[in-house]
Amino acid sequence: MNSAENALKNKKKNKMKKGLAILLGLLSVLTFFFPYIQFVFKNTTYIVSAFQLATVKGFRVQGPELSGLVTIPVLTRISVIAGVLLPAAGIVLLLLKKPVMAGTAFVLSGITPLIVLITTSSIQTAVTQLNISKISIAYLWPSIYVLVGGIVCAILSIWTQGTEKLAESVFLVFSCVSVGSVVLITVYIFAAGSPAILQIGLGQFLFGREWNAEAGVFGILPLILSSIAGTAGAILLGVPIGILTAVFLAETAKPQVARFVHPAIELLAGIPSVIYGFFGMLVIVPAIRSFPPFQNNTIGDSLLAAILILAIMVLPTIVSVTETSLKAVPQAYREASLALGATPTATIFKVSIPAAKSGILAGVILGVGRAIGETMAVIMVSGNVANMPSLLGTVRLLTTGIAMEMSYASGLHREALFAIGLVLFVFIMIVNISFTYISKKGVQMDAE
Repeated sequence: MNSAENALKNKKKNKMKKGLAILLGLLSVLTFFFPYIQFVFKNTTYIVSAFQLATVKGFRVQGPELSGLVTIPVLTRISVIAGVLLPAAGIVLLLLKKPVMAGTAFVLSGITPLIVLITTSSIQTAVTQLNISKISIAYLWPSIYVLVGGIVCAILSIWTQGTEKLAESVFLVFSCVSVGSVVLITVYIFAAGSPAILQIGLGQFLFGREWNAEAGVFGILPLILSSIAGTAGAILLGVPIGILTAVFLAETAKPQVARFVHPAIELLAGIPSVIYGFFGMLVIVPAIRSFPPFQNNTIGDSLLAAILILAIMVLPTIVSVTETSLKAVPQAYREASLALGATPTATIFKVSIPAAKSGILAGVILGVGRAIGETMAVIMVSGNVANMPSLLGTVRLLTTGIAMEMSYASGLHREALFAIGLVLFVFIMIVNISFTYISKKGVQMDAE
């Protein structure tokens, strides 16, 4: 009797959850006709609904010197339409007793305001080209409701299948957040950077040797080569030092010494980039300038200074990951090597390091990412002139080019900076894919 009563109670609760999800889904559909977003361009204000975002061509904006029609991005239109179709689909699927599929539709509907948030940034860029600096974009309650309502409806829909199913779905959603974040960033970077490359020309942009925003000349070959040289130099210096330091800590250091060195390594990881920059400015740059062989050939701010500061900055990552990998190598490997007559040093380099090479490679990848993406410290020591790279000459890296000019850039200049970000993004992807391929190839060779 108790089982029958519990089943009846669960059935009533599920009906309530289902009814509430349907009601909240209907409200999400109705928000399509309510004020969704507010644009303020100087003294002109537009308050538009999702329906208007999907149907109107654009906004007529009058600048101090220029005027024009600012069009609404296609992705924005698609997103607001999806924001009404997906909750409607979720309601239908609930009525058809398919709660898991309904929950998926509701979750996707909750993502649509985030896509609108990303894509409407191009509207701000287009208005900036009309020499209008006073711009604000406000997202009104319907857009927030679609985001929150989609998540709540998804939870209610899947909850009708039981708590275990809800927990499983929550874990799945959170596991997909990282993948979704990468996809969103990738879409945004390509959408923001591609127009400038198409307008300037791929060959001119990638292989042009001059960067002059005032003249409308955008060639980033010096920036690309400087970034490659700076990263390669930092890795050539930092990787051997980092790996040998990790070997010392994991294999040969006495516990008292390791307890002293570990906090120093952790402190290096926690120091802000600007502090590294100050150290480079006040120590490394003057040292290079006063070093006898370089005195007449450099002002100190140079590619060499950038390499040295980056080599220091990648050390904590490489040391920490490599040490963890070495400690994970089974002790039986070392004992077997020593039992065969190998010396402790030979065991380290012939057994421990090869066994931990996948983890060591992961540390190197993270170090490369840190070196490629570093901005503030490099700005302070590299000289920031878009020259072809030379060891003692001033250079500008891809990251510093974006950071130094983005605050005042507009029009094609601003789009070209986004295009630099796209090139940097592709560069990092190539590096990661290459390291992953090398790592897998090494594992397969070991298996054979």
